[in-house]
Amino acid sequence: MTETTYGQKEPMENDAMVRTLDAQARAIWPQERILLKRIFHREGLDVVDVGCGTGEIASRITREFSPNRLIGVDLAEPHIRRARELYGDLKHLSFRQGDATALPFEANAFDVALCRHMLQAVPDPAAVIREMIRVVKPGGSIYALAEDYGMLFFQPTTYDTDEFYRDYAGKAASRAGSDLRQGRKMPALLMALGCEEIAVNYLCVDTIRVDRSLLADIFVHWRDGFADWISSYSGKPPEDVRNRFNDMIECCRRPDGYAAWIIPSISARVTSSTKKV
Repeated sequence: MTETTYGQKEPMENDAMVRTLDAQARAIWPQERILLKRIFHREGLDVVDVGCGTGEIASRITREFSPNRLIGVDLAEPHIRRARELYGDLKHLSFRQGDATALPFEANAFDVALCRHMLQAVPDPAAVIREMIRVVKPGGSIYALAEDYGMLFFQPTTYDTDEFYRDYAGKAASRAGSDLRQGRKMPALLMALGCEEIAVNYLCVDTIRVDRSLLADIFVHWRDGFADWISSYSGKPPEDVRNRFNDMIECCRRPDGYAAWIIPSISARVTSSTKKV
């Protein structure tokens, strides 16, 4: 199989991802908004949401924190079209197509740059962070939800879910040029790039804090969007991949099951010194 460097571009742009982004936003927002309050400590900030998807979180931030402007950027034109259809009437919020590794903005244009659910899916996450640093003013903030698929837990299950995210999904991601354990690497990357005041928190999206059916729906959408892709890049049979997803979904739904998705939430300050690294 010829290796590529497209990362997870194909599954990130399919129709199932639209449903995934909606379900994830509903599950995560109650915890995430508390952390975001520390960044949005005042109204009137200029904000860019890098890899905004279909705009679910951008719309929540606009309503909750009253930025001066929030521009969502995504490589996928279908996501941008849907974001405009859903949230085009929100004042101070706009969307444009663009590449996260070459953002279409001047340096020092924003107070805050966000990047959620994307760094584990792209071939060069460091390039994305460098661009976020470039477009943020000295004294501004960058914020990321950088997923790490070694932080998913299920009990009881028929299959070994650690094996799945290591040898099935992890191998597929590696062959496609991305890293499913990017979350744990982000603090060191931010330090290497000269960021300061680095803070790491963990969102716990589990069957105690989140409705079971909603958490199960997230994995249903992951299955529908990623199963064939994982099979193709890992060499594992499609039925085997789907059976393992179904096993996780059943764990979420059964009353005696426990499932947890732990998501690193990472923020940092950009300074004049950061700009020189």
